[in-house]
Amino acid sequence: MSNSTSPISSASVRNILSLLIPRNAQLVAGGAGLDRRVTWATRMRARLPAFERVRGGEFALLALSQLHRLDETLPHLLTSLHKEGVAAIAIATTSLESIEKETLSLADQLHIPLILLPLTAPLEEIEREVITFIVSFQGENERKATEISHQLMQLSVQGAGLQGICEHLARTCNKWVIVQDADQELRSQASPSDSKIQTLPSPLTDENLLRNGLRRITVPILIRHEAVGYLSLIGNDIDFDYLERLILGQVTPILALEFARERDRNEVESRYSAEALMDVLQGNYQQIDEILTRARLLGFDLLVPQLVVIFEIGQMEPEYPATSFQHQWSKRIRDELQRNWPTCWISFEARRVLALLPINENTGTSESEFEKTISTRIDRVQARLLQGRMSNGSLPTFTAGIGRLAKDVQQISQSYREAQQALEIGRRLFGEGKIHYFARLGIYRLLFHLYGHQELSDFYQETLGPLAESDSRSNNALIETLECFFNCNGNLSETARTMHLHRNSLLYRLGRIEELLGQSLEDPELRLSLLIALKIRHMLRS
Repeated sequence: MSNSTSPISSASVRNILSLLIPRNAQLVAGGAGLDRRVTWATRMRARLPAFERVRGGEFALLALSQLHRLDETLPHLLTSLHKEGVAAIAIATTSLESIEKETLSLADQLHIPLILLPLTAPLEEIEREVITFIVSFQGENERKATEISHQLMQLSVQGAGLQGICEHLARTCNKWVIVQDADQELRSQASPSDSKIQTLPSPLTDENLLRNGLRRITVPILIRHEAVGYLSLIGNDIDFDYLERLILGQVTPILALEFARERDRNEVESRYSAEALMDVLQGNYQQIDEILTRARLLGFDLLVPQLVVIFEIGQMEPEYPATSFQHQWSKRIRDELQRNWPTCWISFEARRVLALLPINENTGTSESEFEKTISTRIDRVQARLLQGRMSNGSLPTFTAGIGRLAKDVQQISQSYREAQQALEIGRRLFGEGKIHYFARLGIYRLLFHLYGHQELSDFYQETLGPLAESDSRSNNALIETLECFFNCNGNLSETARTMHLHRNSLLYRLGRIEELLGQSLEDPELRLSLLIALKIRHMLRS
């Protein structure tokens, strides 16, 4: 993105040449540079270096006879002044024939206008005249820029918004006007009324603009030294002057005000939306119609079945700087959720994202199919997030908890509590960085609330203690065998195959288990107790 650098004046070499026509000035070479900006005027000194303190943009004045006395050649001086960024050179001499063809050719090649003045031209007087013209030209441009700025400020006060301001600016400057946000996403654009170009090239890069004979000047839109956006003028490559650069500098504070208003408005709307969502999730309302109407005003339909999802970054993750990629994790989640559920209701907190996902009732013909479909869509969201994490940088580790489907607004608070439990239980038992569904937690939903209670440890010791003690002494893997046996639904052949054991070895282990427990594994009460104890074991180990 091209940045603008404001010259001191908008006067061009063409303007200066028009000023000097009464003094019989004529262009003899370098016509391609007539639109060069002139910042000042300077005369050649009587000693070397011929010109000193050249800063770029000067209109250089010299007498050819004086140059010869300094034993300096015009081609060499022309090359040196070009490197210094001089805008044009005016030479007082007897005639055009006194200037070598090499000099004329070099001026054309370097696009430096070469202006012929009569031998008797008063260079000191011309220097003052050009400087006066430059200063007055600058003052007039500043007056015009201020006038246009006042017009745009009036539009802002009247509530024209970004688009209204851009359209007025495009008409005033006869340029395309582009406003982008801090991520260079397009916010507003306007074209000049008589533009020969109907559309701008895409993508909007400097290279594509140059291919179309266009260029842009861009300035940042700042709020408290933070770039919240960018303003660009786009036009023909040589069709920019100082007035437009002045206008850009005066317009950006107005646009910053528009950005600030929008930011404040968005913050108020986001805060109101977040408060309303929390009332829905927590059931903080008196009448159902009241909360339905409140949600509808915000653009959300709670008559559709909803699914509550909570995303939370890992407890070990630090606080990231606001400008870091990691700090944007919640926005990445929002973008991915809105890609799948465009009308979802999302709220951000410091380290978590709350989402209410509207679910089509026709999603799956049975409960199991419905759960599978939703699970697939959410897993796809997580996969894209992880893909972006690998390609763009390291997103923080986050965990998700998902409640069961709320078929009406009154069930949403229950789904929210379930999502919280799924997040807490799943994180504790199965680790960070995963998606945990309340519906899949099974008996862990009950056992988790006894976590840390002595009764839980006592039950585990009473039920599996003998096997654990035997395994610690002889490494018989009796608990592992028992768990595999249950996972295979008591099928001996499948259990033996899964554990890579001979059937007789498996029977020996099962017999040893029954011996240590003092009961038969055929007893349904014992099986239930052992299954629960195995779940407790998993909890205690996690």
